[in-house]
Amino acid sequence: MNIKKALATATIALAAFTLVGCTAVAATDTASTESSTSSTETTESSTTETSSEDTSAAPAGGPGGEAGADTVATSTADLDALIETALGDASLGIHRGHQPIESVLDEVLGITHAELHARMDAGQNLAAVATDLGIDPQTLIDALVADFAPVIEQAQADGIITDDQAADYMAQLEEAFTERVNYEG
Repeated sequence: MNIKKALATATIALAAFTLVGCTAVAATDTASTESSTSSTETTESSTTETSSEDTSAAPAGGPGGEAGADTVATSTADLDALIETALGDASLGIHRGHQPIESVLDEVLGITHAELHARMDAGQNLAAVATDLGIDPQTLIDALVADFAPVIEQAQADGIITDDQAADYMAQLEEAFTERVNYEG
């Protein structure tokens, strides 16, 4: 039952982020469909276009999406969301929502997602799981940071942030993943 509750919470959080982050896109889509003969058609067309665009542009992936190197940041708000994704969702307890970092966890820890959940359900945080598997927790932190860092680096290269801001975001990213890996619940 906790998984269903967590998924519902994650879906709501992603929907809220989508609504806040894409207001301009929705306004543009609505304006482009106003020539429709029916307001119902306009609403459906706008909603459909916005939904498909929102999915591909979600900056940090949220609990139900991808993050890391495949993410593109177009604003500092996107980078702030990336840091929040790195930190994880505290409402999910020790698990904090693995989907945005699942591929890195799988690669570094070398265990199935089900085994990871079983260990965490038994009270182990990511640092304890790594240690039990003979992996230094810092190795996991470094891999997680390396997966998300290209988003910050690209934002810097694109002129969205300065060198100083990039250094600050990288420090925040390291801090967020350190907290997440060592989180005690």
